[in-house]
Amino acid sequence: MDALSNDSGPPLFYLLEKPFVTIGERLSADVFARSLPFAATIALLVGVLALPSRSAKLRFVVLASISPLLFLYSAEARAYALLSLAVFLLFLLAIVLPERPGNLPAIALLAAVSLYLHYLALFAVAALILVAAAEKRGRSALAALAGSALFLFWIPIMREQPRQAVAWMHESAGELATGILASLGGAGRIPPPFGAPLPLLLVALGGVLGLVLASLLGRSWRIDPELRRTSAFLVLFFGSVLFASLARPVAFAGRTEMAVLPVWLWAIARAGEQSRFIRGAIWSAVAVASLSTVLLAAAPRGPSAAAWTLEALERTGRPQDVLFAGASFYLPARLAADRGRLAMELHAFPLEQASHPGWTVPRRSTSEDDAAVERALVRAGSAGRVFFAVPPSYRRELSPLLTGRGVTRRIVETPELVLLVWSPR
Repeated sequence: MDALSNDSGPPLFYLLEKPFVTIGERLSADVFARSLPFAATIALLVGVLALPSRSAKLRFVVLASISPLLFLYSAEARAYALLSLAVFLLFLLAIVLPERPGNLPAIALLAAVSLYLHYLALFAVAALILVAAAEKRGRSALAALAGSALFLFWIPIMREQPRQAVAWMHESAGELATGILASLGGAGRIPPPFGAPLPLLLVALGGVLGLVLASLLGRSWRIDPELRRTSAFLVLFFGSVLFASLARPVAFAGRTEMAVLPVWLWAIARAGEQSRFIRGAIWSAVAVASLSTVLLAAAPRGPSAAAWTLEALERTGRPQDVLFAGASFYLPARLAADRGRLAMELHAFPLEQASHPGWTVPRRSTSEDDAAVERALVRAGSAGRVFFAVPPSYRRELSPLLTGRGVTRRIVETPELVLLVWSPR
């Protein structure tokens, strides 16, 4: 709990990680690889069954299958893909499928699961409750509210979590809006961990198509009650996220829309029943999404500089060595040390990052940080080495500590990482 109070999210995904890893280790890679697409297909079929025609079903399957963001997040060790699935199933049960007593426990469970997966679910679940209540689906609204009540236990910890944990999410309203519209149109902003961004022309085309489809969906709500509910849900979700971002950053294009992306794809697949023009816009978005996904799948994905640097340290590190790791390099180094793969002693730099390994805020080192480095240099003796895997900007902090004593060599340097090694001689 102490570690989570310094994190930026709720705990469920962290609790699920270990069982998932255990399952993956016990099953053969082939069985595990086959089971995951099967599970995703079953989840997809729930949405397909709620669509009115074969053509609408086909559109939804194609849209979901070639979505670049769904393609990327399905393989990322974060909560976004599970959040998408939980919110989509909750949406179908709460405001689309016939309201039956047997659905109510599932609605309550999915509301609780969504909230404990990611804080974006606060906006999604609240929007679903409001829409269900407005559409006279009171039992569904109450079930979602009952499931949400379980989140009250987490609120004291959520209030302790520092604002700095999401300080990286700073972008203008214009960048946020254009990025989200591009995702809705089949392209989208690709977060840096996934690799290079998509071509600007493709992103711009996706943004135009996203705006066109959103406008067409808004015009269709008078004709189809299901589209009215869905449009209201999407407007409430995005509107509340944008409004909340005025006080505290909670929105980031390329991630925020993942909470409701399957709902959006389901909505436009259904809206395609209204006119040939809408269907044309949908298939244009399919073309953009297909090209985006092909480009992402074909992009070279060798190990990052941080990954092969850590592998080299695991191979060559000795018990008398010390590693100071900073920024995004600290978490993988700490995981390697916790799992017994890193022989050397590990410290965060600055030391304060050890209390929140999952995020970092650039700041100057303190006297305590400098003293920790001094102690490591003194203890190194004649055979020990002290490594520094930090952002290049940290070299200014380290230079006064290392200059004039021993030998400091730069092993590798990239725009994100510099690896230095100090030895007595």
